[in-house]
Amino acid sequence: MNQVNLQYIQNRKHWCWAVACRMVGEQYKRLHTGYDFTIIGDRSDRHGNVTAYEYENGVVTNNLSGINWKLQWTYEIRVDAWQRAIVMNANTAKYPGYDGDIGGDDEAKARGIRYYLTGNIHSGKVNVETLGFYDDMTSLWERYQNRLMDSVSRQEYIIGNAVLHETKECHSFVILCIKGEKVMLYNTADGEILYCSVKEVFDCGFKSSLGTGTIKWVQRIV
Repeated sequence: MNQVNLQYIQNRKHWCWAVACRMVGEQYKRLHTGYDFTIIGDRSDRHGNVTAYEYENGVVTNNLSGINWKLQWTYEIRVDAWQRAIVMNANTAKYPGYDGDIGGDDEAKARGIRYYLTGNIHSGKVNVETLGFYDDMTSLWERYQNRLMDSVSRQEYIIGNAVLHETKECHSFVILCIKGEKVMLYNTADGEILYCSVKEVFDCGFKSSLGTGTIKWVQRIV
């Protein structure tokens, strides 16, 4: 099993937001200097710290809730160190240090991006903006095209939150690129890369392994 899958595919059922935070933060770090926070270090220092080996190979866990079994290939159950650290520090539904299967609301996603870049969920150095909302009847693209393209023009990734038509569940994708009328999306559920039209993504719905969905709201770094 390629360990990239452990890192960039959600390791638990509801960790799509943690993968998205990692990817958005990682891309931002590639493009901007001054962000050198790491989780490699003494475990006693803070929640989520890991050894260099755990950073590369995942952290052993006894909590099997929501585990993505497709990513496991040894008798030890491991989860990606960054996904785990983001959940432990940025989750808003439990408590600091919780590393189980938990979803992330908009504040958790903002905290997760700030944590990835600075180690501080409240850092004033990173401003994360949420655009749109779950049940908006107007297309996100219609409302916020200029702001979305502002991020894209800087080659920055965006968390794209989709409502799945069949189940009405929500799932966080990552918007990698928008060029002309085409959008490149990354599916945090399985590593699937989708090439869709702007209309499909923001209006009538695009097809993924999870079903048909529409991006209704986003988080971006501003």
